[in-house]
Amino acid sequence: MYNKTLLDKIIIQSKIKEPGQESRRRSFERYEKEIYPIWQRLKIKKTTLPDYQKYNNQKTLMYRQEGLHVVPIHSQEVLFPSELLEKSYGPSIKHRTLTEAFSNTGTYISVDESIEITEPIIIQMSLDQNNPLLLDHHVIHAMKDSHVVVVLDYRDENVDGFHNGVLNIIAEEGADIQVIKLQNFSKRSTHIFSGLALVKRDGKVTFNSIDLGSTLAVTDFSTYLQEDNSEGIVESIYLGDGKIKMDLSYNMYHEGRRSESNILVKGALLHEAHKVFRGNLFFNKGAKRASGSEQEYVILLNDTVKSDSIPALMCQEDDVQGEHAASAGQVDENKLFYLMSRGLTEKEAKQLMIMASFAPVIDQIPIEGLQEMLEKEISTRLSS
Repeated sequence: MYNKTLLDKIIIQSKIKEPGQESRRRSFERYEKEIYPIWQRLKIKKTTLPDYQKYNNQKTLMYRQEGLHVVPIHSQEVLFPSELLEKSYGPSIKHRTLTEAFSNTGTYISVDESIEITEPIIIQMSLDQNNPLLLDHHVIHAMKDSHVVVVLDYRDENVDGFHNGVLNIIAEEGADIQVIKLQNFSKRSTHIFSGLALVKRDGKVTFNSIDLGSTLAVTDFSTYLQEDNSEGIVESIYLGDGKIKMDLSYNMYHEGRRSESNILVKGALLHEAHKVFRGNLFFNKGAKRASGSEQEYVILLNDTVKSDSIPALMCQEDDVQGEHAASAGQVDENKLFYLMSRGLTEKEAKQLMIMASFAPVIDQIPIEGLQEMLEKEISTRLSS
């Protein structure tokens, strides 16, 4: 079904320009050679891929500003750098190249040198009866000493939806990029997300991932700190309820000298949720005086949940500093007793503690209305 005939049809109907055609065909060649993964720890042998169809439900909210360029992905005229297509990232090469080749929506964002975009760019994508399939491919390219914030807002209207997204980020020298991925699908949707960031000298990329819904939630984000003094930050929260299965993977590849990274993940699991977390720090040869940290803290609200945490350090350089930590446990009884002694019920006290844990990430969302919606959604799910 997802074959060369379909690809040719998409290219013709979407009037994709020559550079974009070449990128899609290169990804398709890789797609054909790969197989879909088996998530063994989650006991998922395969994911059901729906038939291809167009998507017409993306909304991009932004203030127009000189030096900011936002266009549909199929109309961009710049060939994707080969390093974007050749880098290792994503929960599987098969899922990633599927979207690279057959994306049905997406955005190409570029920011000119020394430009600071003062308001966040919000990309809203919703699944509904007419748009149950979302294969979105977004590229953010910030030139030297520029700054931009992008929000990817995913939600649905309680349909049997399928989402497989790809995000590529290029931060040139001194550029500062923040991306906030908010995933709030219903329990009828599948969410698979592949992210890649390339960070040049003195550049910085911050990725905030918020996963609240779907029946299968898979997020994989890899940051390549390619040059000296580059910085990568991942701050993530997740809430797993019902019978959700979650696979979260964050990777930092230190290649430049004095590069810095930090992975901080906080979550809560209840009912029969099952989560696997992988955090990987790679210190490659030449990354002298680099430093990296990864931490995950998860609160288990039922004895029926399952949490697997797999932090790892891989080092090819001796003059580096790396640390990792992971903890999983029940709500702190002393804190719970203190809050209940102040008049809160046990449920209210637990909700307050979880919200306090999530607050540092939620506070980074630069839109008050979105913060309030998010806090309300988390509270509603915890109340259940």
